[in-house]
Amino acid sequence: MYCRVKAGHESLDLIRKLQIYKESNKISRTFEDRADRDVPEKLGGKVCSNFQGSCVVIENTYPLSYIHGGYRLEDLLSVDTSLLGKINHEAANRQIDDFLFLDTETTGLGGAGTVAFLVGTGFFRQDSFVIRQYFMRDYDEEPAVLEDLNSLLGEFGGFVTFNGKSFDWNLIESRFIFNRMKMNLKNPVHLDLLYPARKIWRLKLESCRLVSLEENILGEYRVNDIPGEQIPGVYFKFLNDGDVTDILRVIEHNRLDIISMVSLLAKILSIVENPVNQTDGLAELLGVARIFESCEEKEMVIRCYEECMKNDNGFYGETAAKKLGGMHKRDKDYEKAVECWEYVLNSKGGHRISALIELAKYYEHKARDYEKALETVQKALDICFESVYRNDRIFEDLRKRTVRLKNKIERAKNA
Repeated sequence: MYCRVKAGHESLDLIRKLQIYKESNKISRTFEDRADRDVPEKLGGKVCSNFQGSCVVIENTYPLSYIHGGYRLEDLLSVDTSLLGKINHEAANRQIDDFLFLDTETTGLGGAGTVAFLVGTGFFRQDSFVIRQYFMRDYDEEPAVLEDLNSLLGEFGGFVTFNGKSFDWNLIESRFIFNRMKMNLKNPVHLDLLYPARKIWRLKLESCRLVSLEENILGEYRVNDIPGEQIPGVYFKFLNDGDVTDILRVIEHNRLDIISMVSLLAKILSIVENPVNQTDGLAELLGVARIFESCEEKEMVIRCYEECMKNDNGFYGETAAKKLGGMHKRDKDYEKAVECWEYVLNSKGGHRISALIELAKYYEHKARDYEKALETVQKALDICFESVYRNDRIFEDLRKRTVRLKNKIERAKNA
C-alpha cells in the first residue's frame, strides 16, 4: 500500500513506513516459522531460487518403459508425427519431445485473485520422462514460480493441456501480465486434448472429464484422489496452518493428470492412425470420423461411416448413413446418396422423416419423378401423424410440398 503525503508531513510518512516494515517483517517471520523450513522436504522437493525469489520444485523421473493406461511412455515417441496434424493442423510434423505437458492447480475457477499455486509440467528428456512441479508456499512466491516456468517454456515449441484453452493457459498468461513479466514462448502450438476427446467419446461417455477418460478409456482408477472442487480449500488451509498432508494429495492429483495426458494422447493418435482396428465399438468409430471431418480427410470419413453402416442397422449405422448421404449429395453423387437415405428408412430409426424429405427433393428436382416424390412425401406425412411429438415446421413444409407436387402432376397430365 502506498500513501500520498503532503509536504510538511515527513514525520507522518516515516511513521507509516515503519508500520509497513514492521507488519511485513512480522508476516515474513510468521511464514518462515510455519512453512519455509520443512515444507520442501515434506513435499519431496527442494527450494529453487532465482532473481524473482524462491519456490519449491518437486521433480520425478520415469523410464520410457513406464506403463500407464495401457501405454508405455515410449509409445508416444514412436507414433507418426504427421498424425498430430489431424487434431491440430499447426502441429503437423512437430516432434513429440518439442511439446511440454502442462496442468495447473488453482485457488479458484477464474476471476480476479485466482492464481496457480501449483504448476505441473511434463516433458521427454533423453531416455526418460520428467514431471516437474512448481509449488508456491505463499502468494509472494508467484513471481519465482513464473520465472522458473518461463525458463522451461523457452525450451519448447508448444504444449499439451486438457481444457487448457479455456482455463489453464489463459490463467498463466494473465498471471504473467499481472506480474509484468514477458513470456519466452512465442506463438506456441497448443494441443488441447479435451476437444479431440469430446469428438471421439461423447457418444460413448456421459462425461469427458479427464478422470472419466482415465477410468473408461485408459482403464486407470485413482485411489484416495482428491476431488478438484476441494483443491482451493486445501491450499487455503495450508496457508493458515502449514499442514502439507492434503497438499501431498493435490501434488499426486496433478502428477496423475500430467501422465494421463501422455497416455491419452497416445490413445487418440493410435485411433486416428487406424480407426477401424483401434476403435472400441461403433460409438468411437463415429466419433473419430468427426476428427477426419475437421481436417477434411474425406476418404477416411467415408471409410468410418461405411464401416458403421456395415456393422449396425440401428442408431450408429443410421447416423452414419444420414451423414454420408449428406456428403454424397454435396458431391452431387446422387446414386450413392439415395442408397444412404434408403438405408436410413430401412433402419426405422429417428431420422426417417429427414431421409424421406431428402428422397422427395431428389425425385422432384433431379429425377423429375413427381409421382414418386408425392408418394415419398405422403410416407413422411404418415410418420408425422403417427408421432406423438410433431414438428409443425416440418409438417407445414410437407403440406406445401404436397400441394406443389400435385400441381406439377396435374400440369404434366394436361401438357
